Amino acid sequence: MASDTSPQVAAAPVPVTLLVGFLGSGKTTLANRILTEQHDQRIAVIVNEFGDVGIDGQLIVGVDDNIVELSNGCLCCTMQGDLADTLQQLLERRRLADSAKPFERIVIEASGLASPGPVLQRMLVDPELHAHVQVDGVITMAHAKYVVQQLAEHPEAAEQVAYADLIILNHCDQCADNELAAAEGALHACNQQANIERATRAEVNVGRVLNQQTWDSARVKAALDQGGVCCDHDHAHDHAHLHTQGVGTLALRADTPIDLPRLTQWLRYVSTRQSHDLMRLKGILNCQSHTQAVVIQGVYQWIEVRLEAGELPAASALVLIGRHLDTEALRREWAECIACA
Repeated sequence: MASDTSPQVAAAPVPVTLLVGFLGSGKTTLANRILTEQHDQRIAVIVNEFGDVGIDGQLIVGVDDNIVELSNGCLCCTMQGDLADTLQQLLERRRLADSAKPFERIVIEASGLASPGPVLQRMLVDPELHAHVQVDGVITMAHAKYVVQQLAEHPEAAEQVAYADLIILNHCDQCADNELAAAEGALHACNQQANIERATRAEVNVGRVLNQQTWDSARVKAALDQGGVCCDHDHAHDHAHLHTQGVGTLALRADTPIDLPRLTQWLRYVSTRQSHDLMRLKGILNCQSHTQAVVIQGVYQWIEVRLEAGELPAASALVLIGRHLDTEALRREWAECIACA
């Protein structure tokens, strides 16, 4: 029997959005909005229980085991044991689907006490998952009325904010202007990099919110090139924000080229030394002996270094977000990675 030797074209990885937030922040309301609105995207949403989402029965057009198909083309899938197994099940369904229009995106709604770190790390380091899914962004819901207190008292809330690429400050109708300003200040103290969008009852533009692409090298480069690590005070080269739960942002800059081998060796050492306390890092660097910008991304001990076409940045910028960061040691070690003339 003749075998098919024609080249196989690998399917593009499916973008995955991780939706997190402390208890009562509005994650489920947003998940329901994603599932039921007409937003011209076919999205598969993974939830813990169908009943929590409360989908209108009139919108359901099909049920298959733990998957509900909706009239807008979206799917709702309940978590079946391990997240990796649920993702694999969804991906297999997508591969075998007869429809010419399979789902285009996956949204994972995490529990209210979950840290995004282990989920992100699993998708990044699992070879089978990494080949088929791509992290698009972390959306963190925050309750405008209570987030200041939650960040002060609950490490889980601080971690959820620390990993965020976008923070939706929800329930804004319950707050006065000074309370909203205090909430945004507390959120920025934990995560200087994330954008904040105000909302009531999770009323957001679903398509825009989900299409973050913040883990794409070009987006990282653009964000940091455009002043994403600008200092609030009069420090020329670095700035740190620390929060009462020990979660904060450290932004480092260098006006002269970086020694890339030394830097990567240092980052591996730091990620091991800090273990799970170093939650997230990203940077855009001008490196010695490189004519292209170098983009760095990291979660826990997973670090990616990638060359990015385009103009070199005038200065190198590296942002570290984590708990109990030894800022003085990190600044000193960063300075040691600057290339000698």
